[in-house]
Amino acid sequence: MREGTAQSCSSLVGLSVPASQIGLATHGAKVASAEVEKLEDDRTICILKGAIAPVDPKAPDINFQINLPSKWNGNAVHRGGGGYDGVLVDGRHFHYRPRPPQRDLSGRVEGNGFIPQEVDITVQGNVTFGSDSGHQFDGNITRMAAFATNAEALENFGGAQLKKVHDVAIQMIWKYYGRAPSRIYFYGSSQGGHEGLTVAQRWPMDYDGVVSIHPAYNLTALQLSGLGIAQRLYRHPGAWLSPLKSTLIANAVLKTCDALDGLADGVIANVNACRAAFDVHKLVCPGGRDEGPECLSNAQIATAEFISGETTFGFSVSGITGFGGWPILEGAGTNGSGFGFGTKPVPDRPPAKGDAGVWIMADQLVRYMVIGDPTFDSLTFEPSQHIAAIQHISHLIDASSPDLDAFRWRGGKLLLMHGTVDMAIPPSNSIAYYERLRDRYGTGLKDFVRFYMAPGFGHGPGPFVVSWDSLTTLDRWVDSGQSPRPQTVQDVTPEHGGRSRPLCEYPLWPKYRGSGDPNAVESFVCTSDAGDR
Repeated sequence: MREGTAQSCSSLVGLSVPASQIGLATHGAKVASAEVEKLEDDRTICILKGAIAPVDPKAPDINFQINLPSKWNGNAVHRGGGGYDGVLVDGRHFHYRPRPPQRDLSGRVEGNGFIPQEVDITVQGNVTFGSDSGHQFDGNITRMAAFATNAEALENFGGAQLKKVHDVAIQMIWKYYGRAPSRIYFYGSSQGGHEGLTVAQRWPMDYDGVVSIHPAYNLTALQLSGLGIAQRLYRHPGAWLSPLKSTLIANAVLKTCDALDGLADGVIANVNACRAAFDVHKLVCPGGRDEGPECLSNAQIATAEFISGETTFGFSVSGITGFGGWPILEGAGTNGSGFGFGTKPVPDRPPAKGDAGVWIMADQLVRYMVIGDPTFDSLTFEPSQHIAAIQHISHLIDASSPDLDAFRWRGGKLLLMHGTVDMAIPPSNSIAYYERLRDRYGTGLKDFVRFYMAPGFGHGPGPFVVSWDSLTTLDRWVDSGQSPRPQTVQDVTPEHGGRSRPLCEYPLWPKYRGSGDPNAVESFVCTSDAGDR
């Protein structure tokens, strides 16, 4: 391992990176602080914070953090952001894993013995780094995308900041260790997953591998679909789905579908069978009128079917003419996740806390990016009247291209994963992207892309919250060139005590074998509708 010292860390304070060493236009970068964090043994981490200056003096800086372990394994990992970014990503924490059972003084296991533990891969020897993407979120959810009124800030959010931060990090690594990384990876989920696909498409020579989890790669199309849901909820009389109505649907789906994968465990793994088996019309109230929380009106059933159905735009958005359905009828709960349908039938304008999560997110893109007017009422937005503006924004911020030729040529590897009950970015979206990749590369796709679906995994919450050591899998694949071994994920929800399942490659799903420990991966087999694999 290459080693750095506290002395070499402190010497980096005030260090500048000239604009000529950054691949896109800036006014250079400067390190503002360098702090040494001492670990339990003799190792340390040199934590650098600084900023990349914009060309436009009215644009915000790009704030960055770079973490340099004293004992370095030679790898560097760029961590992506989330939402509309604007918060400094420290780059260090990646996923949770089960911690060994905790015992009290008498030796008894506390609770069920399971406590999720965050994994800090910098402690494991990786250089890590991240940024705020070039703007600073002030905490006001009605202004998450206000930065977009500045062209350079919008360009940075659209991906330019990724290249700029990467190039600055490489310079700092050279200064600290005297050499470049052996491998550079990108890891991100949600907007960070979007950013992972961005670097694979736009700067493929900079990264050896990418982990992209539930990526918002086509952010424009995603938000157009979300806006359509909001307009259905709020503009159609009686169409809004309250938390109680959403729970009614989720419970009914679970009752119908839970055991279709061989085990009633609160996780629906056989999604295709569920889609065929569940009939939302069986929840209709007598006469089709709203009669309370135990049934759905005709208008509410129409809303659920609209949400689960495909959106057709009538025009192209970066090569995409529609958007897949959301998994409301496939086991996705909407309460408590931040991505439900709100707590009141009459929304605030602009949307605020308590309104539908899909509208809160979509409203930002419409007001600040497409229309450019903070006072605009996005519930009145008609996409067909703003096609050119939509396509322009999509060109700036989306990563929808299936062209990964350069990434493949340089030996890059991509791990893509999505949960089946994600109501922030529906799994149909990643399936659509993977199928476009498959159309382009055919059987050769498996040489550099693997796509996994995780039953019960949402956008954070869900009945099965995945812990997956994806970076180790990626590193082994890149290093050895051999296909990834069968993957295992663990559930980090405390009530399930670290149960494990196989993480199956799409379109396979984990089926219970019919016997064995229902919490052990060995009791499941990846299968398709056609049979086991």
